[in-house]
Amino acid sequence: MAKPSKNDQPKEFPGQHPGEKVILVFRQHPVVLRLQLIYGMLAILVGIIPLLIFPLSNLALYIMIGAPILVLAYWFYYWIGWYYSVYIVTNQRLIDITQHGLFNRKVSEVGFDKVQSLNYHIKGLQAALLKFGDINVQTYTGEWTLRSIMHPEEVHSQMMEVTHDIVSTPPVK
Repeated sequence: MAKPSKNDQPKEFPGQHPGEKVILVFRQHPVVLRLQLIYGMLAILVGIIPLLIFPLSNLALYIMIGAPILVLAYWFYYWIGWYYSVYIVTNQRLIDITQHGLFNRKVSEVGFDKVQSLNYHIKGLQAALLKFGDINVQTYTGEWTLRSIMHPEEVHSQMMEVTHDIVSTPPVK
């Protein structure tokens, strides 16, 4: 019996069609949060400077204590957006759920019967070492780019299998 991995996701979601099976749930690589991490660390360092200049000032102490609290709120805001932005691959369609902050969610979907081509691109040393890249989905209506996806070659392979299964299965009359 296969041991379940920690990345196992629920196999049901709101808006799921009858007979639709979830094949894969994935999100962007955590590396997309690096700029927020760097900016937050810089803000904490800037918050320490007044205490170094005016060591006996209460205002400088409040700034030093307040800066990390504000940075944690800033990080939490961006983490929520990253964590709740997911891609769902089912046996019928690709669903892109994008969360911006706490109260802004965008859901897009495309049927795999509309997909013309799937490609992936791993660009640069950092992407190669950390194993993330972009997946391009070309459809009849346009192009989707799934950016900074963890293990794009595995995700691409599974999406190609779904596309091949849909194309090779005759339509039900």
